[in-house]
Amino acid sequence: MYLAFITLGLCTAYFFLEHLFNLFFERHLAHVSRRTLGSVMTIIFSSLIAYFIAYVIPDPNLSNRFLHMIGGGFLSVMVCFLVVKDSRIQISKFQFFVFSFFIVTALGVGNEIMEFILQNYFSLVAATTINDTWLDLISNLMGILAGSICFTPFITDTIDKS
Repeated sequence: MYLAFITLGLCTAYFFLEHLFNLFFERHLAHVSRRTLGSVMTIIFSSLIAYFIAYVIPDPNLSNRFLHMIGGGFLSVMVCFLVVKDSRIQISKFQFFVFSFFIVTALGVGNEIMEFILQNYFSLVAATTINDTWLDLISNLMGILAGSICFTPFITDTIDKS
């Protein structure tokens, strides 16, 4: 159930980030298009693949690291990339990297806060030690770096210099 919530969160983040990127870089309202539906389907499909791979990893700790790296970091950078691509925002590679880095880091911290709330107020065990939280955040960082390496080269530097 928690993984379905994460996928829903990534899809919701797509729409929020579409407005946020446009607010920061284009100054116009984003609009929903056919590309949006394709991107949301890509997010769902990619999430399902990541969850399946994590499920078949026999070591629970390694599986958790994989989920945070791919599901937390990599897929979140992919969402940022899809937003930029679909919105056709003019943004430099450097701007994309920095803005996405901060956004995805905030999403990772938000996920850890959610795990804290679920564990402390709803008795759902998310982490057995504090080290798990730090390892989750480090895994998110590795996913951010991997996602940035994969997606940043496809950002077109078309900033109008005039």
